Amino acid sequence: MKKALIILIILLVVLLTAAVTNPSREEFINWGVAEIRSEAESGLERIFGGAVAAPMLELQTDVKDYVFLSIFTLEKSDSEFKYLGIFNNFFTLSEE
Repeated sequence: MKKALIILIILLVVLLTAAVTNPSREEFINWGVAEIRSEAESGLERIFGGAVAAPMLELQTDVKDYVFLSIFTLEKSDSEFKYLGIFNNFFTLSEE
């Protein structure tokens, strides 16, 4: 019984932490802009890449919030990218 209680408490702490650190749409867009800027090769690309990327990501991003995690779908002209947002981090799920 004591072991089950400890496991339950740990599970509740993990779920609470996941819910509190579930990233928002705004955090995903900020992360996307930072990723685009980090891939830029010149200072000019960083400036214009960041300025253009934020509005584009705003328009092309769809979010499904599941309380403990979020699925972000980025739709480009002929492809779709899915990302998992959990514990304030983003992971690529698929690139179609």
